[in-house]
Amino acid sequence: MRRDCVTQVIVRWSDGEEDNFATPFEAENYINYMLDELGEPIAAWLEDMSGRKKWDYRIVEDEEGTLRLAD
Repeated sequence: MRRDCVTQVIVRWSDGEEDNFATPFEAENYINYMLDELGEPIAAWLEDMSGRKKWDYRIVEDEEGTLRLAD
């Protein structure tokens, strides 16, 4: 497998801690599950396994009040 094609989603919380996830779906589920405990994240982005940032996600709230990661 080419490591330069493998990506991960990084989520940064207000306390400076960062968590990484395999997919945006996994990140969204965790964000919404931990919202009461950790609050809303301050940033989210996609990076490759070498740490190169590919793009930033916008953190948006949908009509049901669920936080989503938007490209």
